[in-house]
Amino acid sequence: MRKLIIFIISLVAFSACRNSADVYNEYIALPNVGWDKDSLAVFHPEMENTGEKYNVWLQLRNQSDYTYSNLWLFVDIVAPDGKSVRDTIDCMLARPDGEWIGDGWGSLYSLQIPLMKSVSFNQVGTYTYKFCQAMREQDLEGIHSIGLRIEKSNK
Repeated sequence: MRKLIIFIISLVAFSACRNSADVYNEYIALPNVGWDKDSLAVFHPEMENTGEKYNVWLQLRNQSDYTYSNLWLFVDIVAPDGKSVRDTIDCMLARPDGEWIGDGWGSLYSLQIPLMKSVSFNQVGTYTYKFCQAMREQDLEGIHSIGLRIEKSNK
């Protein structure tokens, strides 16, 4: 009986934490041995409404032993019709004094970085977001996971 009560409380707490404005929210765990320079983290959100505005967030989780204060990323966004755009992003993970910017839990820090604010998706269908680390290391250690979150904009 006690296990059932704990399970129900956990389920309710998990459900309450979900943001009802979220249209898409997914994380990809990266290998402990490091994020290979040639390895992509790929997300496939399905967008069904072209008339609404959305905010798109990059989500990062880094370990406290991550060597750098930032993370450079290449991002490719491919629309359902195959047209793509590429951008380079400099993600600041720590302040100049070395203090991590994100929320911490033990040795793990989590941070959300805005990619696009109040944007419309002009086509219905599956979009593809490809992220690749652009640091100078072949195997970048200390980045735990990367995520993509798309929410309805309230503007």
